[in-house]
Amino acid sequence: MSRYLLLVFVLCAACRLEPLVEDDPGASLEILPPGSELTHIDHNLELLHQIQVHDGLDDGALEMNGGVVPRITGWADGAQVTYWSFGNAPKFGALAYVLVDGQSRPIDHPMILDSIPGDSVYSPMRKLIHVEVTRLYDGEIFPTVESLTDGVELGLLREPQPIGTWFDAPVVMPGTTLDRGEGAEPTPTREAIAQGYLVDLFVFDDDPRAVQPLRSGAIPTTQAASLREQGSVSFKPSPVFQKALPAAPPSEMSNYTPLVQIVEVQLATGIAAADLHADADLFTRGMTGSISGYTPAVDSATVTTVYKNWPMEFAPLEAE
Repeated sequence: MSRYLLLVFVLCAACRLEPLVEDDPGASLEILPPGSELTHIDHNLELLHQIQVHDGLDDGALEMNGGVVPRITGWADGAQVTYWSFGNAPKFGALAYVLVDGQSRPIDHPMILDSIPGDSVYSPMRKLIHVEVTRLYDGEIFPTVESLTDGVELGLLREPQPIGTWFDAPVVMPGTTLDRGEGAEPTPTREAIAQGYLVDLFVFDDDPRAVQPLRSGAIPTTQAASLREQGSVSFKPSPVFQKALPAAPPSEMSNYTPLVQIVEVQLATGIAAADLHADADLFTRGMTGSISGYTPAVDSATVTTVYKNWPMEFAPLEAE
């Protein structure tokens, strides 16, 4: 090889060793500058369809109802209750990241979700993660969970900290609203961030009883009985919940959950479902809350493996 060709070879090899991107440790392609506007997920038809298929709502019924999720009546501890049905739900919790200041107060930045309906890790039950901003933070937008890691590395954020609480926050299609009863305006959705897009969701955290502590790191569950009378092929529309709505916010222990396991109950001959308004009308239970026996109203019962997201509507707390 001539001296000239050898020089060309060395120079070309050096060119290939140049970095493909600028090595700037003070910037991130994941983090958006202050004032940036995020795209709504309705601009991504594939992800929008994924939400529609997996959000747990009956699309036909929802369309007939003008996009309003209806209230349904049930019974709990002898009292009639109202709830909304968001379909099947897993027993685990997904994650929701909330940016907070040094006093743990949320700042003006949308909540960041780790998943949407149809993702393998999706759950409407959200474990809360606080992410404290530092003095270097200047309004930057974090569009993904991954961008939070960059924010920590750049000194804009402190390490995310689980705070041991959770709430129900199902992601739904844009334009969906929540029925609040006759004479009341339906409740609109809020916006959060997921996968770089703005998404719509209902956040059941407006009552202090709706934000609950985790139970050994997990989402607690309870049961609800669907009743079928003798000679009937279908279950009656008003289920009987195992537990009543709590009268006060939780202290150290959880006292409410919208995540209910369905118990299918075949009633005894001559027993009308309309006469049964409490869990004690159906079952006896042990110290752990598991069913230990039936009352004479029950012919048989099957504890299914189906869990539903049935958040109850909270009545106003009484003033002390």
